[in-house]
Amino acid sequence: MQTKSYAAQTATSPLAPYTINRREPGKKDVVIDILYCGVCHSDLHTARGEWEGTKFPSVPGHEIVGRITGVGNAITKHKIGDLVGVGCMVDSCRSCSSCKEGLENYCESPSGFIGTYNGAILGEGENTYGGIFCCYRR
Repeated sequence: MQTKSYAAQTATSPLAPYTINRREPGKKDVVIDILYCGVCHSDLHTARGEWEGTKFPSVPGHEIVGRITGVGNAITKHKIGDLVGVGCMVDSCRSCSSCKEGLENYCESPSGFIGTYNGAILGEGENTYGGIFCCYRR
């Protein structure tokens, strides 16, 4: 699924138009049309490579608001047309004691929680780009 975005190719390059290929949504994923996306200091520090482990190209942005355009067959709480938001995390192991207590930000798996951007997709290791479970189609 090709997605238009803005990416920093290196720590010194400006954000510029960039097309990424997102994986097809899975049964527990939703697809959203991104309407708004905030940018905060953590996005800028990451895009500039100021925090250890930044993967380039880097597509920042984690304060996302959008409308659902598709849902996986295991989704029961949301439907097409719902307005949703995406924060700084998009996934976790969901099986450790912290995750079971609703404290996914303290995920105890070896990789920890999965960040909306610059995080490794569980089981795949591929980099997340500004809302991996929110596929921007414009």
